[in-house]
Amino acid sequence: MASTIGIKITIGKLLQIAYTKNEGLTSKIIQKKGNFKITIDQNGKVKLYGSAGVFAFNGSSALEAIGAKIKFATIYFYQAAGNNTNYRANFSFAGDQASVIVTGTLNIEDLITSCSGLLCQAARLLKGNNKRNEKRLKEIMGK
Repeated sequence: MASTIGIKITIGKLLQIAYTKNEGLTSKIIQKKGNFKITIDQNGKVKLYGSAGVFAFNGSSALEAIGAKIKFATIYFYQAAGNNTNYRANFSFAGDQASVIVTGTLNIEDLITSCSGLLCQAARLLKGNNKRNEKRLKEIMGK
């Protein structure tokens, strides 16, 4: 079974990857007043939905932090006070009937700016060798 912190880190990585893949649309989706969501299928295909549009990308590299094969996941993001965003994630796992629900609050701006240099950040995320980034994600996403 996946750990709560592994799921929270994965959520942060998915948002970072979305931002590096399509900064313009991702920014519009997450900064627009209102809610947005992310869905993930068993093949690692991620869709980011919001009132500003829909953006799809491969999130397989971010899913490695979970340590289990997912069947389906949905993450809902709700605007909170200040720059904070609340989220509720429901991850269903392949091979068993288990699912995990994780809730938390994050500051999107802190998340997106947690590493300098977006291309460098993306490369580190894809290689999975960024211990400092994972530590920072743990701080941002909540322990």
